[in-house]
Amino acid sequence: MNILITMTWIAVLGGRSVVAVPPQEHPAETTQMARQLVLERIDEIAQNGHCRQTFGQEKIDLNLLRFTVQQTRFHDVTGPEGDLKFSVVVGKLASPDQTLRVLASEVEADAFVLGYYDANRYVRTRHVVLTHGYHEQPDPSDGRWRATTMEEKQNLLLHEILHIALGKDDDDLNSRALCPLRLLTFCQRSRTASATIEGSPASE
Repeated sequence: MNILITMTWIAVLGGRSVVAVPPQEHPAETTQMARQLVLERIDEIAQNGHCRQTFGQEKIDLNLLRFTVQQTRFHDVTGPEGDLKFSVVVGKLASPDQTLRVLASEVEADAFVLGYYDANRYVRTRHVVLTHGYHEQPDPSDGRWRATTMEEKQNLLLHEILHIALGKDDDDLNSRALCPLRLLTFCQRSRTASATIEGSPASE
């Protein structure tokens, strides 16, 4: 069984000495592609009566999800963005101030939201980190690595957007069947949408 894992990364800020750090220029391709994928998924949900009703029952506003997507940046640690430090991405000094690639190596997650504690208040940022598991998953039949499907990527991304938009952790989302694997089953694509999207060029 494939395991699509997400979580929230928590950093400890350096006390009262926290200051904003000017962000450095870095490629936007990851963010553009991720936004496109997850917005397509949200549109599919909106067009599917059952999915739309399910999200409505959970009091999830699809327009809020769209807005959150547009406000969120995505960072792929398998590329140059992996060298960016937490302080550069978030704009806050942290101790230790590690790169996204190092942070990703310390957690078992295919995607995670950067977050930190400011005094006693938890702050969930609008920065999502994508790890190797976003691109490849072990095949359940032989354990060999295979490329993740577009639908798997979309559900991973959507799960992280739900974290940010709803301000909820994994325990809450998973209890509401909003984990990536459950999203695959209870809110499947329509045949028309599936044929249109899956027939498009690969996003990578």
